[in-house]
Amino acid sequence: MILTASLLAGCPRSPPVRTPVLNDTSIHFPSFFEQPVLEAGAEGRPVELSGAVLRAVELAAEDFLGPQDADTPCTNRRESHRYRVIQRQGILFIRIDEDPQACGLAVPGLHSGAQYAVGSDGTLLRRLRDGEPDASWMPPDAGPGTPIPSSEVGRSFDLPDGSVLPPFILESSQDAGT
Repeated sequence: MILTASLLAGCPRSPPVRTPVLNDTSIHFPSFFEQPVLEAGAEGRPVELSGAVLRAVELAAEDFLGPQDADTPCTNRRESHRYRVIQRQGILFIRIDEDPQACGLAVPGLHSGAQYAVGSDGTLLRRLRDGEPDASWMPPDAGPGTPIPSSEVGRSFDLPDGSVLPPFILESSQDAGT
Protein backbone atom coordinates (compact mmCIF):
# COMPACT_ATOMS: atom_id res chain seq x y z
CA MET A 1 0.00 0.00 0.00
CA ILE A 2 2.89 2.39 0.77
CA LEU A 3 4.47 1.54 -2.57
CA THR A 4 1.24 2.30 -4.43
CA ALA A 5 0.76 5.60 -2.58
CA SER A 6 4.33 6.70 -3.30
CA LEU A 7 3.96 5.83 -6.97
CA LEU A 8 0.72 7.80 -7.25
CA ALA A 9 2.13 10.79 -5.36
CA GLY A 10 5.30 10.79 -7.41
CA CYS A 11 3.77 10.37 -10.85
CA PRO A 12 5.86 12.39 -13.22
CA ARG A 13 3.89 15.17 -14.84
CA SER A 14 5.00 16.25 -18.23
CA PRO A 15 5.23 20.00 -18.87
CA PRO A 16 2.68 21.49 -21.24
CA VAL A 17 3.58 20.77 -24.83
CA ARG A 18 3.76 23.84 -27.04
CA THR A 19 2.75 23.69 -30.63
CA PRO A 20 5.81 23.30 -32.86
CA VAL A 21 6.65 26.26 -35.07
CA LEU A 22 7.95 25.71 -38.59
CA ASN A 23 9.79 29.07 -38.53
CA ASP A 24 9.58 29.59 -42.27
CA THR A 25 11.86 32.60 -42.84
CA SER A 26 10.47 33.06 -46.36
CA ILE A 27 7.35 34.53 -44.71
CA HIS A 28 7.68 38.30 -44.30
CA PHE A 29 5.63 40.04 -41.64
CA PRO A 30 3.54 43.02 -42.70
CA SER A 31 3.81 46.37 -40.99
CA PHE A 32 1.19 46.26 -38.25
CA PHE A 33 1.20 49.99 -37.59
CA GLU A 34 0.98 51.61 -41.04
CA GLN A 35 -2.83 51.68 -41.08
CA PRO A 36 -5.38 52.70 -38.46
CA VAL A 37 -7.00 49.77 -36.69
CA LEU A 38 -10.60 48.85 -36.03
CA GLU A 39 -10.66 48.12 -32.31
CA ALA A 40 -12.74 45.15 -31.22
CA GLY A 41 -14.71 45.93 -28.10
CA ALA A 42 -15.07 49.63 -28.93
CA GLU A 43 -18.17 51.05 -27.28
CA GLY A 44 -21.31 50.23 -29.24
CA ARG A 45 -19.60 48.66 -32.26
CA PRO A 46 -20.14 45.00 -32.99
CA VAL A 47 -17.13 43.06 -34.26
CA GLU A 48 -17.28 39.65 -35.83
CA LEU A 49 -14.33 37.25 -35.64
CA SER A 50 -14.18 34.06 -37.63
CA GLY A 51 -13.31 30.86 -35.83
CA ALA A 52 -10.03 30.69 -37.76
CA VAL A 53 -9.00 34.15 -36.50
CA LEU A 54 -9.92 33.29 -32.92
CA ARG A 55 -8.03 29.99 -33.13
CA ALA A 56 -4.94 31.72 -34.58
CA VAL A 57 -4.92 34.35 -31.82
CA GLU A 58 -5.33 31.62 -29.18
CA LEU A 59 -2.43 29.62 -30.65
CA ALA A 60 -0.15 32.66 -30.75
CA ALA A 61 -1.10 33.73 -27.21
CA GLU A 62 -0.57 30.20 -25.87
CA ASP A 63 2.84 29.99 -27.50
CA PHE A 64 3.93 33.47 -26.41
CA LEU A 65 2.49 33.61 -22.89
CA GLY A 66 2.28 29.93 -21.96
CA PRO A 67 -0.34 28.34 -19.74
CA GLN A 68 -2.37 30.63 -17.50
CA ASP A 69 -3.56 30.13 -13.92
CA ALA A 70 -4.53 32.24 -10.90
CA ASP A 71 -0.86 32.85 -10.03
CA THR A 72 0.12 34.22 -13.45
CA PRO A 73 1.59 37.73 -13.00
CA CYS A 74 -0.38 40.58 -14.51
CA THR A 75 2.21 41.33 -17.22
CA ASN A 76 2.04 37.70 -18.44
CA ARG A 77 -1.75 37.43 -18.63
CA ARG A 78 -3.45 37.27 -21.99
CA GLU A 79 -5.86 40.04 -21.07
CA SER A 80 -2.88 42.33 -20.36
CA HIS A 81 -1.85 42.31 -24.02
CA ARG A 82 -3.10 43.86 -27.26
CA TYR A 83 -3.47 41.80 -30.42
CA ARG A 84 -3.40 43.02 -34.03
CA VAL A 85 -4.41 40.68 -36.83
CA ILE A 86 -3.84 41.03 -40.57
CA GLN A 87 -4.85 38.37 -43.06
CA ARG A 88 -2.91 38.07 -46.33
CA GLN A 89 -2.73 35.26 -48.84
CA GLY A 90 -4.32 32.71 -46.52
CA ILE A 91 -1.96 33.51 -43.62
CA LEU A 92 -3.06 35.22 -40.42
CA PHE A 93 -0.38 37.56 -39.10
CA ILE A 94 -0.70 38.35 -35.40
CA ARG A 95 1.15 41.01 -33.45
CA ILE A 96 1.09 40.70 -29.64
CA ASP A 97 2.15 43.64 -27.46
CA GLU A 98 2.06 44.15 -23.72
CA ASP A 99 -0.56 46.68 -22.62
CA PRO A 100 1.15 48.38 -19.66
CA GLN A 101 -2.02 50.25 -18.63
CA ALA A 102 -3.75 46.92 -17.96
CA CYS A 103 -1.30 46.38 -15.08
CA GLY A 104 -1.10 49.99 -13.90
CA LEU A 105 2.26 50.61 -15.59
CA ALA A 106 3.34 53.56 -17.72
CA VAL A 107 5.53 51.80 -20.29
CA PRO A 108 5.76 48.22 -21.55
CA GLY A 109 8.71 45.99 -20.74
CA LEU A 110 11.62 45.78 -23.14
CA HIS A 111 11.07 43.09 -25.78
CA SER A 112 7.57 42.40 -24.52
CA GLY A 113 5.96 41.55 -27.85
CA ALA A 114 6.02 39.07 -30.70
CA GLN A 115 4.76 38.47 -34.23
CA TYR A 116 3.25 35.23 -35.49
CA ALA A 117 2.26 33.82 -38.85
CA VAL A 118 -0.46 31.18 -38.60
CA GLY A 119 -1.67 29.11 -41.55
CA SER A 120 -5.35 28.65 -42.34
CA ASP A 121 -5.11 25.11 -40.96
CA GLY A 122 -3.95 26.42 -37.56
CA THR A 123 -0.25 25.68 -38.06
CA LEU A 124 2.23 28.11 -36.49
CA LEU A 125 4.35 28.94 -39.53
CA ARG A 126 6.64 31.55 -38.04
CA ARG A 127 7.40 33.28 -34.74
CA LEU A 128 9.50 36.38 -34.21
CA ARG A 129 9.83 37.68 -30.67
CA ASP A 130 10.88 41.28 -30.10
CA GLY A 131 14.64 41.52 -29.81
CA GLU A 132 15.32 38.42 -31.91
CA PRO A 133 17.10 38.92 -35.22
CA ASP A 134 14.85 38.64 -38.25
CA ALA A 135 16.55 36.07 -40.47
CA SER A 136 14.29 36.99 -43.39
CA TRP A 137 15.45 40.62 -43.48
CA MET A 138 18.05 41.31 -46.14
CA PRO A 139 19.90 44.63 -46.02
CA PRO A 140 19.45 46.76 -49.13
CA ASP A 141 22.28 46.68 -51.63
CA ALA A 142 24.45 49.76 -51.28
CA GLY A 143 25.65 49.48 -54.85
CA PRO A 144 29.12 48.85 -56.17
CA GLY A 145 30.75 51.41 -53.86
CA THR A 146 33.97 53.27 -54.50
CA PRO A 147 37.16 51.25 -54.62
CA ILE A 148 39.97 52.58 -52.42
CA PRO A 149 43.57 52.09 -53.59
CA SER A 150 45.55 49.91 -51.20
CA SER A 151 48.01 52.81 -50.74
CA GLU A 152 45.18 54.79 -49.04
CA VAL A 153 44.04 52.04 -46.68
CA GLY A 154 44.97 52.94 -43.11
CA ARG A 155 46.24 56.40 -44.03
CA SER A 156 45.42 59.30 -41.72
CA PHE A 157 43.90 62.25 -43.48
CA ASP A 158 44.16 65.91 -42.62
CA LEU A 159 41.15 67.46 -40.96
CA PRO A 160 38.70 68.58 -43.66
CA ASP A 161 38.41 72.15 -42.37
CA GLY A 162 42.21 72.68 -42.36
CA SER A 163 42.37 73.18 -38.60
CA VAL A 164 45.30 72.10 -36.47
CA LEU A 165 45.25 68.89 -34.52
CA PRO A 166 44.81 69.25 -30.74
CA PRO A 167 48.10 69.34 -28.78
CA PHE A 168 47.45 66.07 -26.94
CA ILE A 169 47.49 64.25 -30.29
CA LEU A 170 50.69 65.97 -31.41
CA GLU A 171 52.54 65.25 -28.15
CA SER A 172 54.59 62.14 -28.07
CA SER A 173 53.40 60.43 -24.96
CA GLN A 174 54.26 56.93 -23.99
CA ASP A 175 51.63 54.34 -24.01
CA ALA A 176 51.37 51.44 -21.59
CA GLY A 177 54.17 49.66 -23.40
CA THR A 178 54.39 46.15 -24.65
